[in-house]
Amino acid sequence: MNEEPGILSRPLPRPTVQPRIERRIERRRLRVHGVVQGVGFRPFVYRLAQELDLCGWVRNDGGGVELEAQGTPGNLSALIARLHGEAPPMARIDRMEAELCLPDPGDRGFTITASQGGEVTTAIGHDSAVCQDCLTELFDPANRRWRYPLINCTHCGPRYTITHGMPYDRVSTSMSMFALCPACSEEYGDARDRRFHAEPNACPVCGPKLSLLEAYGVTVATRDPVADALLRLLCGEIVAVKGLGGFHLMCDARNPEAVARLRERKSRDDKPFAIMVTNAASARHWARLSGADEDLLSCAERPVVLCDKRDSVDAELCGVAPELAWVGLMLPYTPLHYLLFHDYAGRPAGTGWLSRAHDLALVCTSANPGGEPLVIGNREATRRLMGIADAYLMHDREIVVRCDDSVVRSLPAVRAGDSGTQFIRRSRGYTPRALKLAGKGAPVLAFGGLLKNTLCLTRGDEAFLSQHVGDLYSASACQALDEVAEHLKRILALEPAAVAHDLHPDFPSTHAAEALADRLGIPAFAIQHHHAHVAAVQAEHRHCGPIIGLALDGTGLGTDGKAWGGELLQVDGAHFSRLGHLAPLPQP
Repeated sequence: MNEEPGILSRPLPRPTVQPRIERRIERRRLRVHGVVQGVGFRPFVYRLAQELDLCGWVRNDGGGVELEAQGTPGNLSALIARLHGEAPPMARIDRMEAELCLPDPGDRGFTITASQGGEVTTAIGHDSAVCQDCLTELFDPANRRWRYPLINCTHCGPRYTITHGMPYDRVSTSMSMFALCPACSEEYGDARDRRFHAEPNACPVCGPKLSLLEAYGVTVATRDPVADALLRLLCGEIVAVKGLGGFHLMCDARNPEAVARLRERKSRDDKPFAIMVTNAASARHWARLSGADEDLLSCAERPVVLCDKRDSVDAELCGVAPELAWVGLMLPYTPLHYLLFHDYAGRPAGTGWLSRAHDLALVCTSANPGGEPLVIGNREATRRLMGIADAYLMHDREIVVRCDDSVVRSLPAVRAGDSGTQFIRRSRGYTPRALKLAGKGAPVLAFGGLLKNTLCLTRGDEAFLSQHVGDLYSASACQALDEVAEHLKRILALEPAAVAHDLHPDFPSTHAAEALADRLGIPAFAIQHHHAHVAAVQAEHRHCGPIIGLALDGTGLGTDGKAWGGELLQVDGAHFSRLGHLAPLPQP
């Protein structure tokens, strides 16, 4: 009888050989344009490359940031998507160009390489309020930067106001005189650290120092300048405090005598003062805030925000914003500002106190005698503010260029894509951020008019507006205009091919434009005042072709040699037709 063979006696099947699957590897070269230098963009790329298992390199050049990355197609696509979606807070990507290149089989790892030169088409970032990470360190008693008044990183702090010119390296900033200590140097060279190539990086060991001076310029012998300055404020004194783009004059907003004294000394009879408070929770006591108001107050640009004033303001903050429906509010944006409020809160450890309402309200107004430019230098402060300030709270990091606070208010968006933000004054926090134009053209430097002067330098399809310069009624204001023009050219590494100025031949801005044109041997174009206003709105909205505009800003010299005002114009580029205007009134 035959038995069925057992399982062990059966022949074993031949093993199946699995085909070897190789990953497809690609290499791509990317060029990133926009505000991508000095904002932590290269270490951001480095970290993404580590997470996505990519090899290659990244570097700065004249156009922005260039990189080559090698890996699987899926990971390369993820890199591009995350570059757009997760960019550092101070970065702004205007466009990105990608192309395939030959893979390098021997490439291992990802590196940050030395910067390259080339034609400059990038831009320096704007000044930004101190970030949450730095605040956490600032109020951590165990941190080596505990209460250090100039803490910063690649995500926050000064950029525009400390930079002499391109390229944006420490040697080109006012921090060049401060050599990094070993601990800061290690951070500066570590691509995994948020202070990698943070040009203003410093600490209490190697960085700028704080001091308190009496009204006559003598240094106060104190271990704690911030605590002594706060005490003076609470006792009714006026203290000049050094900020990012210049000094502020501060006093206790709840002290009507101090407010009145500041008005008298500054010859500011009825213009409102801005008020600095700890946070949005504190601001709600003084104003009815919309969600848009709170967003503007706490954004990194930290403008003064005009808010709907509560009835209690005129009684509790007497003389601050008299006979107005709005009150200008702002939040601290430098570490030094925060330290004043931290002392008032009792110096608690951690950042929990920052979310609670506090009743300290400080008048925070530009430190300048009436009609003069903002004070930025330490010696300049003790000279020009003598008789106005009772004390000076300052540090020895130089401010390269003056840049006053921006002033905005929130409005309902008129159409999709509108920010809902109306600029009263566009300056610190927004300068030198570019506005996109409808097309490219030769570089032109426009010098603005007589009042509330601002300059503009174009490059390709971008318009770079300067900070607010102000009214040009004094010799020092005219000098400030020249300084801003030169600084704007340096930081953009650009010489204009032409200049533009107001049609009025006697404006100081006209004289400055014509002098520069003569020096550079370039043409100067005189632009009728109201034509310039309508064309500016057209450029801002990137509208091409003829347009009808109504300019109601005030008077300007007309092409017939007479004063114009209230103009209805048809504008077509460099040409315009006067369709209508307000009837002239005889002067008494």
